[in-house]
Amino acid sequence: MGWWSKVKRAVKAVVRAVVRAVVVVVTSPTKVWDLVFGWLGWPPKKLRLHIAVLRSPSGPLLNNLNDLKPSIDLLKQVLKDRCNVNVLPYSSGNKNEIDNWVQVLTDVAPTAALKVRCDEGAVWDEGGEAGEYFAQNTAGWVGSFIPISLAFPITIFIVEEVAGKIGCAVPVFTDYATVAASVATSKDSSTLAHEVAHRCNLWHLDRKNNLLYHNNGRTPPYWLTWWQRNVLRASRHVTYFF
Repeated sequence: MGWWSKVKRAVKAVVRAVVRAVVVVVTSPTKVWDLVFGWLGWPPKKLRLHIAVLRSPSGPLLNNLNDLKPSIDLLKQVLKDRCNVNVLPYSSGNKNEIDNWVQVLTDVAPTAALKVRCDEGAVWDEGGEAGEYFAQNTAGWVGSFIPISLAFPITIFIVEEVAGKIGCAVPVFTDYATVAASVATSKDSSTLAHEVAHRCNLWHLDRKNNLLYHNNGRTPPYWLTWWQRNVLRASRHVTYFF
């Protein structure tokens, strides 16, 4: 790839981050109540979720989309019980309910998107081929940086591998996270809920029964502290009306 293409991708990544930062600033006055009293869990709020399964040269990374249902159900239960947030699918109207939640992408994903990095590596990759691919397939946006949904849905990309981890929410202004296919389909996996919480601005907490415990050794009941509930409910992804 030529240097000019790399520059354009990097510029697009910066524009995406700036647009999302502006959204955060503009909507911040509406978040004051939840930042202070979110622990009350009132009134109920909504979070829209979309799951995109990547396709490798060998085919989709998941063949049975219903294998994701336990992870989706756990996410719904935890956010409803802890924060009074109803997790809803971004799509609607499909004959099979799971198709409202999950989409198998039609094109073969680039290697950089199939096998992703996390932490500092993910920040750099956000300005590269992987970041551009994810941005083009993130729900609620057109042209990767024009919002078309006031729900600001979260997209979870099911990838082949997350280097050194099992899931990753890029630590910059994005609307997506990645989860390894092998973990996302585990019947007792809380990884999907963990990454969604990261995308809602929560960080790791060293309590094993907390949803934000740093590895998959976390245990039920997946508590959230009062301030975690405040922060999550104040996220731009959690809304009253959409």
